[in-house]
Amino acid sequence: MKDATVEIPVSVLSSVETLDELQDWLTAQSPGIVGELRQARAEDVSGKFKVWKPRHVSWPTASKWARRPGRFHD
Repeated sequence: MKDATVEIPVSVLSSVETLDELQDWLTAQSPGIVGELRQARAEDVSGKFKVWKPRHVSWPTASKWARRPGRFHD
């Protein structure tokens, strides 16, 4: 699978009700993506994959942002 990023808009994620609908959207956006995903899954199942190392990025939520030192509080 190529090193690429697929961006799925929130509006699409919130409107699809089944994985088939999401697959239809992905196919319409990038016809080769489903084949690449199937190939990646086959490699995963067979044990031929790179171990994924998640990268945690802290993102302040509104409640955390409001409690930061130096911020004005209501």
